[in-house]
Amino acid sequence: MATGKKVRRVALAALVLGGIWSWIGLAPAWCEEAFREPAQDGWLFHDGRIEVGVQTGGGVALQHDPRSASVFALLPRLGYVVYEVEHGLPGSLELVAQPNYLTVFQQDTAHVFGLAGLVKYNFRTDTRFTPFAEMGAGVSYATLRVPRAGSHFNFILEAGVGLQYALSDRYALSFEWLYNHLSNADIYPSNPGINNSLFLLGFSAFY
Repeated sequence: MATGKKVRRVALAALVLGGIWSWIGLAPAWCEEAFREPAQDGWLFHDGRIEVGVQTGGGVALQHDPRSASVFALLPRLGYVVYEVEHGLPGSLELVAQPNYLTVFQQDTAHVFGLAGLVKYNFRTDTRFTPFAEMGAGVSYATLRVPRAGSHFNFILEAGVGLQYALSDRYALSFEWLYNHLSNADIYPSNPGINNSLFLLGFSAFY
């Protein structure tokens, strides 16, 4: 019996060591593959490609009372790559339509619906990682005044930086920090405005 147990232990140890050795052998290749481009040439942002995605996350207002607030964001997006840059700072220029839904939590909860247009620049790195920067503007309407001393109707100003990771030649994950500003541009007597710092996770498909 003791001999049988010893044989089983040796066999198990050999199996574990063999697995570890195989992993060590494959790990560098796996790591290298993770940073390589996906199928084909790996660049998701060729001329004419369409990006369909959604981002979600949250953050806080950058001001104190009476404009302090916490914010939840759901931001669908539809992008179209209009131009590729091959010299200087390689990348591509993308136009993005972004419907906005924000939940602004103050004394009462306001639901904000809007639409923004953004210009996005995707920096080509020849890896699965694509840094980007974007900015734009739009309009919104809230169920309550945003902020509390503000108005139902507001203009949107946005600017953000982020990183997309290509899962394949069609799908990507993203992380972005987005500055979001709401104010009515003084078309109403009171215009306190509100500035939001948002952290967003996203998923996109490319066609």
